[in-house]
Amino acid sequence: MRIFFAASLLLLLAACSGGADGDEPSAQKTLSSTDAMEQTCAEVRAGIDDFNRQDYPSTVRHFEKAKVTAKIYAEVNPEPDADALLDAVEYYANLAPSKYPEAARSSENFARNKAITLGQCASGEPIDETPPTAV
Repeated sequence: MRIFFAASLLLLLAACSGGADGDEPSAQKTLSSTDAMEQTCAEVRAGIDDFNRQDYPSTVRHFEKAKVTAKIYAEVNPEPDADALLDAVEYYANLAPSKYPEAARSSENFARNKAITLGQCASGEPIDETPPTAV
């Protein structure tokens, strides 16, 4: 009986620890700001592609994946843009697939978050909003 109890406790502890599969945010906290942004934006762009194909369930899945690295990005980057991207990613991840078409047509939140995600992720590279210097 003790062996059964010990084995059960070990399994419970292993399940709670999350393992070492690399998908845990704590395992990815070693990402640089650039890497976290790139990984977030890769999922955001995939979500946008699926949205354009009207595959809203897949859109949500991509934004759910993007939340992991967007959180890391917001933690390691003190700029307000990082927090804005996290907010936008969370908005889209939490939007029910059935709500996407109407929200895209009429929601101010959808439009604001669209500007954020496209502005930061559409080109595949971070956008430099520093004004050019006069030559």
